[in-house]
Amino acid sequence: MNNKNIKMGQRLEVKGITPAQADVEVTFNVGQCLEKAETFDPSYTFKPLDLCKIKGSNVTGGVGPFGLITLATPDLEEYTPVFFRVFKDTSTDKPKVLMCSDARPYVP
Repeated sequence: MNNKNIKMGQRLEVKGITPAQADVEVTFNVGQCLEKAETFDPSYTFKPLDLCKIKGSNVTGGVGPFGLITLATPDLEEYTPVFFRVFKDTSTDKPKVLMCSDARPYVP
């Protein structure tokens, strides 16, 4: 699959592969959206992993979350979101990208 434009909240199923193992290469283009990124506060007293848990895959930020949902069980009962959040890092003037994941029951 190439050049798929996926809108916010849209899901695209990859068909024709077995769920046992799949190598996936994905490129996300957020373009001008980086201007909308939330500021990453360097005074956060928690670790990036904690920030992933606090924000989760359902809390909309300036840029993100966006990513993949991988099915973890053949009966579609559990899935694992692998998602990204982009922040403005005011100490470096470069984007700070967090890659997060969490397992949860599948809710279509």
